[in-house]
Amino acid sequence: MLGKKMFMGCLLIMFITANLLIAGCSGKKPGSTAGSATETPQSPKEVVKIGIGYQAPTAQTWGALIIKNKKLYEKYLQEKYPDKVFEIEWFNSPSGPPLTNNMIAGKLQLALMGDMPILINGEQGQTSRNYKSVFLAFDGKGAGGKNQAILIPKGSNTKIEDLKGKTISTILGSSAHRMLLVALDKYGLTNDVTIVNQDVTVGMSNIEQNKITAHATWEPYPSLIQTKGIGDVLLDGSETNVDYLDGVVADRTWVENNQGYAVAFLKALIDSHKFIRENPEEAARIFHEETQYPLDVTQKVVQNIRFDAAIYTKDITTLAGSRDFLKKLEKLKNIDLNKFVDDQYVKAAFKELGYQYPTDAELKSDWIPLK
Repeated sequence: MLGKKMFMGCLLIMFITANLLIAGCSGKKPGSTAGSATETPQSPKEVVKIGIGYQAPTAQTWGALIIKNKKLYEKYLQEKYPDKVFEIEWFNSPSGPPLTNNMIAGKLQLALMGDMPILINGEQGQTSRNYKSVFLAFDGKGAGGKNQAILIPKGSNTKIEDLKGKTISTILGSSAHRMLLVALDKYGLTNDVTIVNQDVTVGMSNIEQNKITAHATWEPYPSLIQTKGIGDVLLDGSETNVDYLDGVVADRTWVENNQGYAVAFLKALIDSHKFIRENPEEAARIFHEETQYPLDVTQKVVQNIRFDAAIYTKDITTLAGSRDFLKKLEKLKNIDLNKFVDDQYVKAAFKELGYQYPTDAELKSDWIPLK
């Protein structure tokens, strides 16, 4: 009998010892609750990197500057994905082609650029094996060519008819080039001038030094050249009645795999536009700080650009005209706009924000007033 009691006692001691050993190995005290925050280290959050390109030298992509300055994209990403850490990498480009090159290389997922680079990006997305692209929304819009101009040296007193037999510079294949050709055709000068390719920096320098008769470009340069007193506007692009458009193009594969990220960016874009309309002075200050252009120049930009993400039928018509222009210059073979432009994401962004996207009837008309 005693032997049996001793045996049972040994079993009890062994059982208790085993439990203590288990508790010690698991890092828990007997009776502790599994998953205790104080006992178990938290798993590290997933880090997501997103690259966004924009163009500080092109004022109609400046919705990006508000998003960047106010961290609006991070705001909407964190709201939707609190368990992730987002690192937004901004890439400032002097023009559109480097943005497309970086998108093809997988370094950028989103980019804001002018209509001509957007179309070339779209063609790359429809012809390349390893890169697909999609147009998501517009950023800045210039009604009838507003925010573009043909510039002349200060005090030259050049008139439009004086361009006959002269040399004019612009970036060939740009929206300013298209505006220039339409203007020359309007005044019957198409075959009477020589057009040479010059980037904006060189063109502006030549205007300042009176080395060229005229240079065609876009904002903020017309305002900048007048503010500095080194040039005048010969012709405002609005005389051509061809809208000047900038917008957002994205890596289609990335968008389809991360639709929430894409919609969050468009929510940030829409809010940036609303911020510009409701806070023009602060928006101008942010533009000034981000670009280092004079404050009075950025104030003009705020007043003259329509920041509007919505995709209207007339906008697609404008893009189609720009496509035909690039095809004529042999800078583009073809692009199917119906497959390239996808408005489902911008509509989703408007809906999530509780804003009213233009109706089908409104989208088929002229731009409606912005609220």
